[in-house]
Amino acid sequence: MVTNRTTVDYKPNNAAPRHLVRRHWRKLANRVPALVGLVILASVVCMAIGAPLVAPHDPFAQNLDGRLAPPTWAGGAYANLLGTDQLGRDELSRLIFGARISLLVGITAVFVAGATGVIVGLAAGFNGGLTDEVLMRFTDLMLALPFTLLIIAVIAVFGPSLVNVIMILGLTGWVPYARVVRAGVLSIREREFIAAAKAVGASNLRVMLQHILPNTIASAIVIGSVELANMILLESSLSFLGLGVQPPTPSWGNMLGETRNYLMSDWWLATFPGVAIAITAVSINLAGDWIRDVLDPHLVT
Repeated sequence: MVTNRTTVDYKPNNAAPRHLVRRHWRKLANRVPALVGLVILASVVCMAIGAPLVAPHDPFAQNLDGRLAPPTWAGGAYANLLGTDQLGRDELSRLIFGARISLLVGITAVFVAGATGVIVGLAAGFNGGLTDEVLMRFTDLMLALPFTLLIIAVIAVFGPSLVNVIMILGLTGWVPYARVVRAGVLSIREREFIAAAKAVGASNLRVMLQHILPNTIASAIVIGSVELANMILLESSLSFLGLGVQPPTPSWGNMLGETRNYLMSDWWLATFPGVAIAITAVSINLAGDWIRDVLDPHLVT
């Protein structure tokens, strides 16, 4: 007896993901503010990554004979497009290298805060009971403390440095991630597919990592896109007060702090770092709005 077997080639349908990507990009093209924000943010990131190639001068090189030179269009030399600071260092080069520090602190602090908050939220929401009660009361305590004053107090104890700023910002900024992820876990853990996973013998860790986390991580990413701008502003504020990145390492915050005595006479020293901070923060928020629309299923149309 001969049996004829027909082989059917399975071809995964990738049309739906491609259609979803095209739809999101069409929405981005129609949202000019979000598109502008992404372009500016991408330019700042590229500038920071390629700082040694982009910067026209060594950001640490001093030239006391050319100190406090104005920008080129205000009568300064063409070699220093944005002028020089009180030690004769090129303002444009320090601005470019300062982007490295500000973005490094912001992105790393958001990652540390996000990872900590997601772990706390998963543990509290999935385990419930005493674990949930203890973690959420500790979260409420963190919310009750004045955030900026807490950071300043901790840095005053451990000392200002790049690593300390990153860790302190990260380990004090996890609260919003924990609360949002916990709320998502509470709504997901009773679903049918979670019960089915447990019925076939999946461990609690596997259920959390493979079934619950993928369904809640989008909310954490949305929060991170908003918190990135806040972290950059906090780093700039701490560096301005002398509690962040220490000179001579250039960051936008300590560039402002070093020139506070020249605000009335040499306007460009504080103007350009301030504008850089403002533009970067605004571009991150504009890009974050689009990321929220993409990742939040309730806002997708």
